[in-house]
Amino acid sequence: MVNWNQIKQELDGAVNGTVLLAQNDEVLLQGAYGEASIDPHRPMQLSTRFNLASVSKPLTALGILLLVQEERLSLADHVNQWLPELPYEHVSVHHLLTHTAGLPDYMEYFASCSVDTVVTNEEILEVLVKYRPKPLFEPGERMEYSNTGYVLLALLIERITKQSFADYMDEAMFKPLQMTHTTVTSPTFTTQYAEEIAQGYVYDVYEGEYKLPAQFAETKSTVCLNYITGDGGIYSTVGDLYRLGKAVLDGQWIETSLLEKAFTPSSQTKDTPMPYGLGFILSEDPELGKCVWHNGGWPGYATTFKLYPKTKTIFIFLRNKEQNLEYELALGTAIENSLTKGEWQPPTKPRQLKAVVLPEETIEQYVGEYELIEHPEYQIQIALQDQHLYIYLPKSMPLELHAKREDEFFLRGLDVFITIKGKKLTIHDDQTKSIAIKKEC
Repeated sequence: MVNWNQIKQELDGAVNGTVLLAQNDEVLLQGAYGEASIDPHRPMQLSTRFNLASVSKPLTALGILLLVQEERLSLADHVNQWLPELPYEHVSVHHLLTHTAGLPDYMEYFASCSVDTVVTNEEILEVLVKYRPKPLFEPGERMEYSNTGYVLLALLIERITKQSFADYMDEAMFKPLQMTHTTVTSPTFTTQYAEEIAQGYVYDVYEGEYKLPAQFAETKSTVCLNYITGDGGIYSTVGDLYRLGKAVLDGQWIETSLLEKAFTPSSQTKDTPMPYGLGFILSEDPELGKCVWHNGGWPGYATTFKLYPKTKTIFIFLRNKEQNLEYELALGTAIENSLTKGEWQPPTKPRQLKAVVLPEETIEQYVGEYELIEHPEYQIQIALQDQHLYIYLPKSMPLELHAKREDEFFLRGLDVFITIKGKKLTIHDDQTKSIAIKKEC
């Protein structure tokens, strides 16, 4: 017999955030741990609102499905019908929802914006129109995770409803489901509700302390994107997400036929490591059955939202103090295993890594382009910016390389280590490693 009170107590100190696990309308575990704000200090509460990051995507997708249910659009409709200026043809609503549109990523166009800048969804559309970046592939050819697609879905909602994305989600979803602590972000919201929000903190690996993303070199360039919506940008609580989860599982809110489509992997992803439906990642648990879920990450935030339709199980895990991601995922798995296996075996909390500062003449030798041996079509770039070394991995934002020693580096918050010896760059990721060779100038 699982002692849920014991688990609740042992999570104190293991995580900074909120958690909820429920089955058949019974809440088995619910708790708030740590602090919502460091300075001024505010203790974490169950009512504290978190930036959901990419857990916003299922909510955006459900907002689209409500419009489909009302016959205001169909999944097969081309996006150009409402966004005629978009320089990509034959992209359907279904393509956007399933990450199969082939749209280029918008983030690289804002990699150098200042912390005082507020980028909007319309500005992202304007960048696509102005620069017309080449699509990654033809619509429907394959799946590649796309934040751009979900930004366009939010814009699509605005064009169709003639409401702001925030107002539409409030009227169509949040109010009907009594999600009273859920809001699409805006500068007004984050100012007005500052006392109710969990501040997201990143770990400064040089000074050994938590800081706001705007105070840390590696993450300050993302601050200007904090108010982009559709792909992220919704704030909520474990209680409100529980209400949403119950509404989805009860099948009374959105038609069963639409939910079946949402919970069925696209043809491009059904045989891949990440089957994806309409806004939901899909997996299978031997005890709990099919899992429809999503996770999210943004500087200072990590989020998990899981639904198991067959066993009416809901698991929500929201965090706001950056820790090792593999550890937090393992902790979430341990909580779920308590339900399925009847035993509580939490992982050991790892120490935060500390970085050393290398002389500029040392790190300059690593700058250049590297070609992956197994995938020569992909390039890895190492660049020096303001005395900080960054790695540009394929299909990724630039990430800072933090030195453990002269030729060994790590990525903050991830179990990824990189060694550079001569012209050979090796990426060590869990049990795998990838090798790239430096190209001649």
